[in-house]
Amino acid sequence: MQFLWKYIDDLIGKGLEWNIIIELLWYSSITLIPIALPLAILLASMMLTGSLSENSELTAINSIGKPFTYIINPLLLFSLLITLSSFMISNYAIPYANLKATTLMYDIIQKKLNINIQEKVFFSEIEGYSIRVDKKLSNNMMENIILYDYVDKKGIKQVFTARNGKMSITGDNKLLIINLYNGESYNEVLNEEQEYILKTKFEQYNLALDLSAFEMERSNSDRFSNRAKTMNMNQLKKHVDSLKSEYGELQKSLLSNFIQETKFNANKSHNLEKRSDNNLNNVYKAKSHNKIKINEQIQAVQNYQNKSKIIKKKINKFQVERHRKLTLPLACMIMLLIGSPIGAIIKKGGFGLPVVFSIFLFLIYHIISITGEKMVKKDVIDPFIGMWTSTIIMFMVGVVLLIVVNNNYFEKIWLKKY
Repeated sequence: MQFLWKYIDDLIGKGLEWNIIIELLWYSSITLIPIALPLAILLASMMLTGSLSENSELTAINSIGKPFTYIINPLLLFSLLITLSSFMISNYAIPYANLKATTLMYDIIQKKLNINIQEKVFFSEIEGYSIRVDKKLSNNMMENIILYDYVDKKGIKQVFTARNGKMSITGDNKLLIINLYNGESYNEVLNEEQEYILKTKFEQYNLALDLSAFEMERSNSDRFSNRAKTMNMNQLKKHVDSLKSEYGELQKSLLSNFIQETKFNANKSHNLEKRSDNNLNNVYKAKSHNKIKINEQIQAVQNYQNKSKIIKKKINKFQVERHRKLTLPLACMIMLLIGSPIGAIIKKGGFGLPVVFSIFLFLIYHIISITGEKMVKKDVIDPFIGMWTSTIIMFMVGVVLLIVVNNNYFEKIWLKKY
């Protein structure tokens, strides 16, 4: 739904087929899988251990001398399989889906609006023609029609007016058939002797307008393959390395140019000041020359700063995607570490408190993650810190909760024995 609302203006009025919409929604839904899996595991683990605790099954397991981690071990193994699957989806399926979705969305945006002729408004979307209808009736009938023909792009060469008309589209959607009744046509005739307007009356005149411009052309996906969201881990690493080398070359170029310019300017100024004839004038020329060169160097430094900012933003963008492909799969195991102890603490299964707690905890994780991502893209903090802070924090919370719950069950076992 969020995707539809975001691009609703680009989708409405395009006359898109249902299979195009389904294809677009399919590609966009694949990108949500790594985000949905941690929330699903958090909720499922909380409901499972909450239900076990509510039905005193954890107490029964505790009575045979097994700690709480006895239940967690098989769950961790299952969540590990989900983590690996999530990584495979993030690394291979999502880049492909993003590439296809971006290409398809570009084709949809470039597609012209579907034919929708309004009353008393000129419709000029059909290449070479402009149509105005005074009134639209049922059965595709129209009244008081004006049609301008400028196909040759040298101005309006022919004008049609008709009292009535009918409009229809061929079965293959390639031609718009317009049947004009009881009208007149005006043609501009040019020859060597004279120039005049030829007026012709007709009872019926049929026009076939080409609608090929309204068809959606599918572009090649390669034009969007250089974006961060359309790359896997290896491709992202290669682009980051190339950008870092480009940044290093930029620094070396600035430093070498600065050293060369400094030596050249110093020698030239020294030679000008040493001249015996018209010495004051030479000193003035030397100072003026130095001032110009200093301004040029300042401009070079500013250009370097602008280019370096652009390269750093690109590097951060690629780094964000690299780390996201690791943090989201790992979040599946971390959410299990958090959800299982909380379920044992609240002792409630079903869709009651577990839903509330899981949504609240996942929102905290997501907010911290989004905040760190935005700070990385603005080059405020290091990409590793920005992308892994939320994961580290939630991991520590999960470990603390697991230790607390496990120690609580150990105390119960110790009290029963002694």
